[in-house]
Amino acid sequence: MNAPHPAFSEYMFGEVFVASAPVTATAALILALIVHRVLVALRFYRWVWHPVLFDTAMFVAFWALLVRFPQLINGWL
Repeated sequence: MNAPHPAFSEYMFGEVFVASAPVTATAALILALIVHRVLVALRFYRWVWHPVLFDTAMFVAFWALLVRFPQLINGWL
């Protein structure tokens, strides 16, 4: 029998199972915040028309990558 796809599985913290959506969203948010701080330091946002829209798109892209390739986050947990 095939095992379920890791993106649809759960993560275990101690004795508590947590769905994958909040875990991957939190990891994507942390990654987006780190990249945001680097871009602010590089003054990249001078060239961006709408910084909030750019940050939202960056978060969604990171979250999609983490859901599509769950092995990127499985090593951290």
